[in-house]
Amino acid sequence: MSYYCVLVGTRDCPLYEAFLTSSKAAASTTISVTNPSPAVPSAFSIFGATLPAAATPSSAQLGAPPHAGHAPQSTVGYGTKTGPNGRHVMQLVAHASLDVVEDVQWTNGGMYLKSIDKFHEWTVSAWLTPGGVKILLLHELKNDDGIRLFLQEVWETYVKTLLNPFHELNAPIRSPTFDARVRASAKKHL
Repeated sequence: MSYYCVLVGTRDCPLYEAFLTSSKAAASTTISVTNPSPAVPSAFSIFGATLPAAATPSSAQLGAPPHAGHAPQSTVGYGTKTGPNGRHVMQLVAHASLDVVEDVQWTNGGMYLKSIDKFHEWTVSAWLTPGGVKILLLHELKNDDGIRLFLQEVWETYVKTLLNPFHELNAPIRSPTFDARVRASAKKHL
């Protein structure tokens, strides 16, 4: 199962992001981070689905010699959950939901907004801080209590980071301690 957590500053810039995956075992949950791909093969590969061979030009049409065993393929669609290509789609979905968060924050008085947006199998939950920073979590399963506790702990960790006199409000968070605490909270609650 995939999770994407992002803290969005008051100027709508990402302050911190974490790509988390978990696989539920019989008695425990394992959280790990997928490593980014060094290069994205094409502009359309981030969307995941493939075009039929008739829709893509063949190597003969392009004037290149055909490669044995390789069918020409291009990718289009909305995205996949796994692999480096799914990371870009998760970022897109989370950041596209910022408009919905801003609409809902005026009608809801709470800090925790359960399911504010949905894109295919992904659901976006949000936590609004009093200072205007938004914490977004992109997830697949409905686990309201666990998600609320996770977002609350991320907020508490963020407040502790703000207490550092050398940290500015909209500065990116690059602290390994902050990252370790977020991942420990994800392992505990997600």
